[in-house]
Amino acid sequence: MKKILPIVALFWVLSVNITLAFDLSSALTASENALSSMLSTNAWFVLDWNEDSIIKSLHDKGITIHETRENYKPNQDIRRDEAAKMLTLAIPFISWGSKATVSNSTCTFSDSNLARADLRNILTESCKKWLFKWSNWQFRPGNSITNGQILTVLWRMLYWTQDESIGHYATKYVSLLEKDGYLENLTMPWSERDKPADRWTLAKLLVRVIE
Repeated sequence: MKKILPIVALFWVLSVNITLAFDLSSALTASENALSSMLSTNAWFVLDWNEDSIIKSLHDKGITIHETRENYKPNQDIRRDEAAKMLTLAIPFISWGSKATVSNSTCTFSDSNLARADLRNILTESCKKWLFKWSNWQFRPGNSITNGQILTVLWRMLYWTQDESIGHYATKYVSLLEKDGYLENLTMPWSERDKPADRWTLAKLLVRVIE
């Protein structure tokens, strides 16, 4: 089964300035630059994967502005627009991910005004990368993202899409993620698939697919 691998030591930490006028292009560039920085160094070490180090790893990559588990507010539900930001900014760190070769051009949402002002551009970007889809042209940015939705998007990031028309849309994705070891030792009953995911669940899963 796949284990969490050692991560690369950063010689410098890139800081992403998240403001009301959220600059998605700059944030994506910062993520890509952080990746290049890590790949250019030969200093590998085993990180003690305590709870703070998980958040710190995501922070160093520009995926979250928080540096500790406490500041990250792990037990709170995470909105769909917030999750879209973190998942989209993680793509440069998944070298085998994002299998889409053509950008999705049908990414206009009638409810984008309901997203947080600094996250509105991320809705379109996450859709163009085929991570998030829409329903009746709505993104529902203020809704809490569910466990099943996070697992579905993670699989799309890694390997592209599967047939979602039979049974629950997340069924095949969950099965494949389990097969590849990404859900090992994680407690997520299937009965919880349509319940809101907390921020800690997203952080742990992101670190697994990145590292």
